Amino acid sequence: MKKLFTTLLVFGILAAGSQVKAQKTTGDSNGVRFGIGIEGALPLGALKVYDAGAGLSLRLSKGFGEGFAGTLTVGGMAFFPTSTLTANSKASIFVPIKIGGRYMFSENFYGMAEAGITITNTYGVTGFTGTTPNYGFISGSSFTYAPSVGAKFGAFDIGVRYEGLDGGGFAGLRLGFDF
Repeated sequence: MKKLFTTLLVFGILAAGSQVKAQKTTGDSNGVRFGIGIEGALPLGALKVYDAGAGLSLRLSKGFGEGFAGTLTVGGMAFFPTSTLTANSKASIFVPIKIGGRYMFSENFYGMAEAGITITNTYGVTGFTGTTPNYGFISGSSFTYAPSVGAKFGAFDIGVRYEGLDGGGFAGLRLGFDF
């Protein structure tokens, strides 16, 4: 799956690069846009204790000239545990808060980089009573970074990304709509 994501990422960059046109208006030229998206995630690294993740995101973008926009993205994702974990495992909740920038390579294709913090609420062992483990939710936070490529067609936005967290990460897909 990691090879597939890498292949898609390289293909997206090459496709975007082949569409570059000088002095082309790309739609990010000073306006403010608000978007909502449906998210899917394939856990990698230390997050492989989860089968998959799904959630929603809100994105605010502000154009700062021809083809460049600043972004603020906030969302919520639930990660579902694999069947190999204990029977009383529960989904973990991740709330990423990221800022970044998006550059439109052409009228439709973009590259984006974001960084921020993810607030985590994971289910696990919180202590022991004798030799019996006590389970509960454990809150924390993690530095997050997310390079991505995508395409915009009118108000519709589709993007693929790698989102890295301390010790792990996930391949993500976002299907969004801008207002």
